[in-house]
Amino acid sequence: MSNAFKALHGENGTTHQTTVPDMPQQNGVAERRNRVLVEMAGTMLRHKDVDQDLWADAIKTAVYVKNCVTSRALPVGKTPFELWTGNKPNVSHMRVFGSTCWVVLHKSHIDGKFGDKAAKGVFSGYPDGSKAYKVILDDGKVVKARSVVFAETNVSEVAEVAKSFPETKTSESRRACALQATAKT
Repeated sequence: MSNAFKALHGENGTTHQTTVPDMPQQNGVAERRNRVLVEMAGTMLRHKDVDQDLWADAIKTAVYVKNCVTSRALPVGKTPFELWTGNKPNVSHMRVFGSTCWVVLHKSHIDGKFGDKAAKGVFSGYPDGSKAYKVILDDGKVVKARSVVFAETNVSEVAEVAKSFPETKTSESRRACALQATAKT
């Protein structure tokens, strides 16, 4: 233990206590919190059948969620976020971990007139220090984006999401021609 750390304890009137190796029971509160976070992350991974490789993102998302919900250890109706900042957390932006989503592409990333206007991916959490979503695109690229459309519940919702993208007369005409060509065959 450094002298600076000892001095800090002296200034605050605290003592430095350590636990016996291989005895996690001595640190019950922290061990319980860790178990809760691991269980939350595991549930999030299984709920959407997400690859186990995303366990670290699931843990970070579990911590993010845990800080925005109430706990019996806190005053009634208070969240850790509220006690830390003095403001109630806004949870309207929260999404289901592992959900299929589409990142709406900026004009500069669209390939020509007929290029894709959105890229499909999987929601994998909330980046630190940003009001964005972290998405792993189907090509494996990880992006932070604000303009994201989510399909959180089931496959039929995917069709509804696709309808929510802005249509142009050209794309409507192409779809009508494709439907006519399919009907004739």
